Amino acid sequence: MTADRSPSRRTDHPDPYAGPHPSEPLPSPGAMIAFAAFPVTTVVVLSFPTAAAVALAALAGAVVGATLHRRYPSAVDRTFRLPDGDASARES
Repeated sequence: MTADRSPSRRTDHPDPYAGPHPSEPLPSPGAMIAFAAFPVTTVVVLSFPTAAAVALAALAGAVVGATLHRRYPSAVDRTFRLPDGDASARES
């Protein structure tokens, strides 16, 4: 017995969204590592300017703080008075 009409177009073409056939070999480990590292590399490259700006600001703050401390060594003591040299700042 034969079909009265030709097969549908859906059965003529494989599913383009189907995964690889189970018998096909996997990509090389190097290729898998490269594909896995790509998003991490993208985030690192895009966040580099921000990280560099934060590091530069911290370095500049440390240099300016050290310079001010050399020029005015008792400035912090005059600004933040601690009762009787106590390290904890509590209200009396």
